[in-house]
Amino acid sequence: MIATCNRAAPTAIPGPRTRTAAGNSASRPRRPEATVLFHLVMWMAMLTDAASGVRAADLDRSPLQLAVTPDGTTLLTSNRTADSVSLVDLGTGRVAREVAVGTGPTSVAVAPEGDIAYVANRLADTVSVIDRREGRVIRTITVANQPYDIVTGKNGRVFVSCVGKDEVVQVLDGRRGKVLHTVRVDQNPRHVALSRDGKRLYVTCDAYDTTRWLDVIDTSRGVVTQRVPIPLSSNLRGVVELRPDVVVVAHLNPNPFTPLTQVQQGWVNTNALTMVFLDGPKPRHVMLLLDAFTSYHANPYDIAATPDGRRIFVACGGTDEVVVLDAAKIINAIRKTPPDRLTRLRSRLSLQRPFLLKVIPVGRNPYGLALSADGSTLYVANHLGNSVSVIDTGTYQVKSTIDIGSASKMSPRRRGEILFNSAAICFQRQFSCASCHPEGHTTGLSWDLEDDGLGNPKNIRSFRGVKGTAPFRWQGEAAAIGADECGPTVSGAMRGQPLSASDLAALATFVEAMPLVPNPYRGRDGTLSGSARRGKEIFEGRAGCVECHSGESFTSRERADVGLGPGRPDTISLPGGDVIEATEFDIPQLLGVWDSPPYLHDGRARTLLEIFTRFNPDDEHGATSDLSESELKDLIEYVKTL
Repeated sequence: MIATCNRAAPTAIPGPRTRTAAGNSASRPRRPEATVLFHLVMWMAMLTDAASGVRAADLDRSPLQLAVTPDGTTLLTSNRTADSVSLVDLGTGRVAREVAVGTGPTSVAVAPEGDIAYVANRLADTVSVIDRREGRVIRTITVANQPYDIVTGKNGRVFVSCVGKDEVVQVLDGRRGKVLHTVRVDQNPRHVALSRDGKRLYVTCDAYDTTRWLDVIDTSRGVVTQRVPIPLSSNLRGVVELRPDVVVVAHLNPNPFTPLTQVQQGWVNTNALTMVFLDGPKPRHVMLLLDAFTSYHANPYDIAATPDGRRIFVACGGTDEVVVLDAAKIINAIRKTPPDRLTRLRSRLSLQRPFLLKVIPVGRNPYGLALSADGSTLYVANHLGNSVSVIDTGTYQVKSTIDIGSASKMSPRRRGEILFNSAAICFQRQFSCASCHPEGHTTGLSWDLEDDGLGNPKNIRSFRGVKGTAPFRWQGEAAAIGADECGPTVSGAMRGQPLSASDLAALATFVEAMPLVPNPYRGRDGTLSGSARRGKEIFEGRAGCVECHSGESFTSRERADVGLGPGRPDTISLPGGDVIEATEFDIPQLLGVWDSPPYLHDGRARTLLEIFTRFNPDDEHGATSDLSESELKDLIEYVKTL
């Protein structure tokens, strides 16, 4: 959703109320060890239902990505909400075996020999090594924080992107189960793809900024050799090499500098591909929209290309379809376009018609794509449909649908998750809640919403752990998630039809069930470093942060004027008679703050340090002006652990 909300915490357990020095009531903070264990339990309760390594039958699998063995006999799916990998016999079209892996598996890859598979377990910081024929995990490799995507190369090499605090790509020796190299890349690395000759690794880096990056790694040296900027983009996901000189990236094309009044014109959040040309001394990039006016293809995720590089397949998760494009025609059209006109292509809604070969309806929220070795069959992981669509790439027909395993009854939370990821609730299916809150989190962009007057951008905040932290939105004008947050956003910012009470309740159930990811700045047992312990003393003492940021979620759930200026041109009168001044902001909870830059209501602070220095001249946002450089460092180290 485009509307903003507070940083969030898990369901709060009410504690004794105390009075702060400023007179605000607050709960006592939970002990650090309990906080970490609580979040881990929340994730486990939400994502898995396992006993003795056997997966429960009554459980949604949510296949996110998938891989096909070189011999074409077996398909493997990484099941995000079941902590498992399904092995599908493609001869029978049935799941032959399900293997328990680590927590939160996001991606799976098969070694060239075909017998070994590797699974990136995002929430466990591990890679599971599976013997496909034995159907069991034979090794677990510890990797950097939050492994996300994984591919295999020659000589047992495995490449995994790590999207958490480390922001690296790690090169593994899969046969010996060890990390060989760690390559630092740009912020928020997501999908990875090997060049056909194995000499280059392409990494989409979904940085919290208006410019994202495609990093190119020399696999022989283990270094980034090229950083290709992709301006005015967000949600960078799939990447594929068409040929040695052309790479394609799938992403959104946001226009955060455009008021939301432009939704009907299609200028707010469109969906795009960027063609990257590597044939010159400096990489060139050209963005083209997947959309046409009145016909949008929301949330492009994974991308695949036929072996001859002439056709591109894009999974569009928001519209439940796969789009097929003629790559050769796209490249020829770009070659014929004068250089001074190339940048205009990113705003042309009629451009895709000559290149569009087919739109193929598939299951709910398609994400991962995998082609058979000969390119004749495309497999589509229907993430929220618990299935795989099997497409004949010659006829563009869905030949069959493979059931990966579902819960016997759809829960309100699952229904809310489907609504959250569906563009059907937006005007002309342009975008979904997940377009601005991918995985319930944030793109880091600031949008100019209408309800607070034009010219007052608000930064998108994460929904992770939002339950129990009302009021919501940056100035605390929303009392509840469903009716006050989701409802006005869908009918206002998204220009969709008003949602029913049951739909709003389902959305609220999903959003309020969103937990935080495990905090990588704490030890496994919740312990703090020496620096963080010193920072905790400053936070609770000299800086006075605890006067406002207290309780279970480190917020008093009140509003304050901290010298940031007005967030809107007028006051807000609430139904109960309360009035919010234009310069008052809801005190945000701090749990998970390490992973949600930029900061403050309009994203003006790029780092936590800037909050306490550049944007706190009068100590209205904590008494930090007299802290030394080392004390500020300690304070920030503690805040990151919350």
